Amino acid sequence: MTSKIGYLDGLRGLAACVVVVSHFFQVFAPSVFEGRPEIEHFAFESFAARTPVNLLFNGNFSVCLFFVLSGYVLSYRYFRTKDPLPVYSSALRRYFRLAMPAVLSVLIAYLIMIFGFGYYDDIRSTTLSSMPDPFIASTSFLLMAKEALFHTFFTYGSAYNPVLWTMTYELFGSFLIFGFLLLVGRLKLRFFIYAILVWVFIDSYYLGFVLGMLLSDLMYSGRNWLASIQRPWVNLLLLTVGLYLGSYPYVGIEGTIYSVLVWKSSAGFSFFVFYHILGSFLILIALLNSSRMKALFSRRLFSYLGRVSFSLYLVHFTIICSLGSFIFYQLDTLLPYSISVALTVLITTPIIFAIAHLFYRFVDATTLAVLARWSKRMFEPISNRRKGRALQEEEVKKHIQVKG
Repeated sequence: MTSKIGYLDGLRGLAACVVVVSHFFQVFAPSVFEGRPEIEHFAFESFAARTPVNLLFNGNFSVCLFFVLSGYVLSYRYFRTKDPLPVYSSALRRYFRLAMPAVLSVLIAYLIMIFGFGYYDDIRSTTLSSMPDPFIASTSFLLMAKEALFHTFFTYGSAYNPVLWTMTYELFGSFLIFGFLLLVGRLKLRFFIYAILVWVFIDSYYLGFVLGMLLSDLMYSGRNWLASIQRPWVNLLLLTVGLYLGSYPYVGIEGTIYSVLVWKSSAGFSFFVFYHILGSFLILIALLNSSRMKALFSRRLFSYLGRVSFSLYLVHFTIICSLGSFIFYQLDTLLPYSISVALTVLITTPIIFAIAHLFYRFVDATTLAVLARWSKRMFEPISNRRKGRALQEEEVKKHIQVKG
């Protein structure tokens, strides 16, 4: 990723950390997601769940940020150059870019299940979480392979690693972008198509990809339209409203600051998804227009988190439900619940990051390098021929001008 959009990686890294925190809460403080007072373990749970404090563990909002960022990043190069070649290259690589790390994460979860290292079910009677046990899937290797290679990417499957429910959205959302760019990316008609797509996907996660691509279009197709609202007070307003919408809670909103966001004639409409996508959209606008936010998310820590974000996302849930649950299982018989949870988080978190770092270095980074070499061998000759023809045409024009 170029330095010009490195700060987007930093934002993605922060969002990945929030997803990790959200799953610690889902296992050890489930009331913030389920809204049931009878399963509360801590006094702050009810308050945190229904206020902007939930930004600290609102994993769905972070996932929506992933989707909006994907829409932006996958399209910005096309809108800058109007060259379809990178789109074809990205399209050919996309499944493999997602699948190679994701399949290995499924294999890790499968091995933990086979060897009996999944302890989540052993602590459920204490944590009171109603989240299904991730280690009860089929032990058949063939079924696991089919789940990892096919269902994960084409039917929203996530039987072995529940966080992979996002992979079908990522794959289909990516090809929604590629198809849009190749079919109407050069046409003025595309803004009418944007409107249709927004209407079709208004409360779907695919809306994030559409809005991210729209932002890229507005920034790079000729005039930078976002520059017209580039004011500090506008950025602050966008950030504030974006965080407010992004903190739309999992639990009931009656009597909260979010109750004004729901209208009565809305049966079946997913406000939860819509407001998280819209909040992500506003935050990305603020980031793109704020030099201070760009500088913040370009710092070394955020850059590192951005690099390992995909690996962190893929491995953390399995570790929490195996090693983390085992640690809690051992501590809970000796210590009060709150202390057991705190120690579990303190011990498990560094291990999650260590494994994510290794996963990034030996799996994700390797995948990117292999695909980059493959893409270069396939598309560089085409690019060179195009450059050669362009040079020849330029020479012919110069020759004609000289003779003239």
